[in-house]
Amino acid sequence: MQKFISWNVASVRARLPLLLSFLKEEQPDIMMIQEVKATSDTFPALDILNAGYQTVLSGQKGFNGVTILSKQTMNAPLTALPGFQDTDPPQARFCQAETPDGITCICVYVPNGNPPEKNPADTERLAYKLRWMTALTHHVSRLSDEGKKIILGGDFNVIERDTDVYNPEAYRTNALMLPAVRKAFSALSDLPITNAVRLFNPEPHTYSFWDFQMGAWPKNNGMLLDAVFVSNNLKNRLSGATVYKHLRGVPKPSDHVPVGCVLKD
Repeated sequence: MQKFISWNVASVRARLPLLLSFLKEEQPDIMMIQEVKATSDTFPALDILNAGYQTVLSGQKGFNGVTILSKQTMNAPLTALPGFQDTDPPQARFCQAETPDGITCICVYVPNGNPPEKNPADTERLAYKLRWMTALTHHVSRLSDEGKKIILGGDFNVIERDTDVYNPEAYRTNALMLPAVRKAFSALSDLPITNAVRLFNPEPHTYSFWDFQMGAWPKNNGMLLDAVFVSNNLKNRLSGATVYKHLRGVPKPSDHVPVGCVLKD
């Protein structure tokens, strides 16, 4: 059995005790983490190593940042999205590595895409998001064409369906839900990959995110923004997928909860 879990922790240092407790309890083989908000100098690598995990990190000070934690040494690490012309400085939103048994693990933090509050007419962030999603789709498509076994996990910042949000009408013009964003996400999900979280949790209003503001958690005003995709050449090994909703109700939580899947041997 192999367990793969993805989690936007909203700062790895702020969430370190909770993360270490989760690793000890769940014992994932692979943990894909977003919004690390740390560089190699400030990432708690020793604490993670003492918990039994090695790290592939694409870090950034104060923003973004993704990492893959693995119980085993990973091969062929990548810390930038192939084929994508990034900003200067680049945004740390992608990392990839291979497990010893040949599974390509990809951790992503898709851009939000909404404009700055002070300039709501600015579409630069949305354009960046769409370019980024297109590059990710092309990259995963190439890996699929090569016959790679793929696990793709992350915070995709897309409300794919109206039933993935507590109030869809409030988000019609939001970059999480614009038709162009949904179309870009469909292009990715239409590849020979399967959203394991949705496959095993098909009920409407299954959420992975509740904002820190406006009492979102007690009101269950949530969204489904996180996913773990499994390439179809691994689909016959899927035995389950979990949304760890209870972790939104613990002290000092992230606004996201982990989502994960299990592959049988």
